[in-house]
Amino acid sequence: MRGQLSIQDRQAQLITRLKNINQKQKIAIKDLKSELAVKDKQIAKLEEQLRDKEKQRREMLARWYKPGKKTENNEPRKPREQSYHRPNPPDSEINEEHSFPICNCPICKKPLGNIADTAAKYEEDIDLAPRKIVKKYIIHRYWCPNCQTFVRSSKIPEIQRIGPNVMAYILYARYRLRLPYNLIKNSLLDLHDFKISEGEISQKLKEAQELFGKDYDAICKLIREAKAVYADETGWRMNGNNWWLWVFVTEKGIRYAIEESRGKGVPQLVLGGKTDRTIISDGYAAYGNLPGSKQQCWVHLLRNAKAASFLLYSDLLKIYFDLTQELIQPVGERKPITEFQTRLQEIIQKKYRDFDAKKIQNRCQKHLPFLFTCLNYENVLP
Repeated sequence: MRGQLSIQDRQAQLITRLKNINQKQKIAIKDLKSELAVKDKQIAKLEEQLRDKEKQRREMLARWYKPGKKTENNEPRKPREQSYHRPNPPDSEINEEHSFPICNCPICKKPLGNIADTAAKYEEDIDLAPRKIVKKYIIHRYWCPNCQTFVRSSKIPEIQRIGPNVMAYILYARYRLRLPYNLIKNSLLDLHDFKISEGEISQKLKEAQELFGKDYDAICKLIREAKAVYADETGWRMNGNNWWLWVFVTEKGIRYAIEESRGKGVPQLVLGGKTDRTIISDGYAAYGNLPGSKQQCWVHLLRNAKAASFLLYSDLLKIYFDLTQELIQPVGERKPITEFQTRLQEIIQKKYRDFDAKKIQNRCQKHLPFLFTCLNYENVLP
């Protein structure tokens, strides 16, 4: 028939249509692959955030909650049969004693016989509003006609408008409870009916600084001259701002420093330029360039390893146990540092299934020269 396409023409048209469809599918596939790559990146990012959050959660659980003890068969320990009961206070602590004898029955009003039994119950409480102490000193001056001067008694104590117990409470509330001036003022009023201004609180803190200044200077000198210093820092709120609480511990003294900065200038000022000493820390960079030997704190390392990978934590714990046992020996009889470093290198190169294990391995590699410094010194703990 006229206008009919040949078989070859129809096949050519079909092939053309199929090619067009195929080209469209290729473009669609390419677009989908691009979208899939973007989604994969987003999923990887979210998984990384999830791992970080889970790691933080495990770190907090490990820090604040002790794991339940298990039996030899790895079964949870059976709960105690009896719950905790507050022990009775000793007779020496009893301030008041009350007895309630009766002669007649409260029901029938008839006389009662002998006592059948006696029970003692205890109540412990606190005085919520102890009264403040107000002392009045009468000081007389006398004229001495022989010395031609005024004199008074030599027994008069040093009198301050606000007493030493208030200073002690202010120090406790400020540095132990970390209360701001306004809450210290309110707590003194609530607990002791004692009115004080924030300016007076500031003045008492200055007086305490002068009072304990010599002892503080002695502690500062002790820290600077120590052979081994354990250093750490943590966040500290100061008047609503984020500051830092630094602690420096030796065998004979502890110094705290509250500073706005977390930079190396703080430990430089506290520790000075002594070179023949060992600084034990968590590996924070501020301690890295200070003079003296460095020892990495194993407690920080093990805590992070436990949150990242239990198998890695177990391997590190074995080295730590052997290290502590080695420290019992005199310095000259201890195993060489290289032996422990070789064992740690094997752990660094080992493959672990946990994703965060690699971070701990990198940390071990970075601090490898400082993890076993304690083997060279007496009285340096890891």
